[in-house]
Amino acid sequence: WELGGRGTRNNIVSTPVIYDNKVFIGVGQDPEHGEGDGHLWAIDATGTGDVTKTGVVWHFGGKDFKRTMSTVSIKDDLLFTADLSGYVYCLDLKTGKMHWKYDTFAAIWGSTMVVDGKVYVGDEDGDVAVIEASKEFKMLYEVNMGSAVYTTPVAKDGVLYVGTRNTLFAIAQSE
Repeated sequence: WELGGRGTRNNIVSTPVIYDNKVFIGVGQDPEHGEGDGHLWAIDATGTGDVTKTGVVWHFGGKDFKRTMSTVSIKDDLLFTADLSGYVYCLDLKTGKMHWKYDTFAAIWGSTMVVDGKVYVGDEDGDVAVIEASKEFKMLYEVNMGSAVYTTPVAKDGVLYVGTRNTLFAIAQSE
């Protein structure tokens, strides 16, 4: 630990996700501490006792993944996540192997959200990206909301809610 975030140690800032008897968790630091090496772990949730050495299913991190505050989202054996450096990742759920990586060119404080076969993610520049939830990268749409998106987009009853620094948008599909 080094004051100001220069060290390589991280905190659990994101919410763990439990799926298929595994815990998926990323680690990071306060965004004000800047970029640094991060880690995303898949841990066997059926173990008991100290599982430090025996519980790791896979690990994605170091130079490949930076600090994160994002909670992962899962769909069809694919795991989607983002790091503070502005990258969105699609990983194989079982192995942690990367299928693709997308650079938003802005910090990401929120999480990915998957709904209706699409991955939604906002960034500090105010952009919301809509990406096909598949092994192949395909950008479906990107829109600037006019102010930083520090939150995770949320969908309910056919409406997508996006909170920016100063506005809450409710976007419904037109008939």
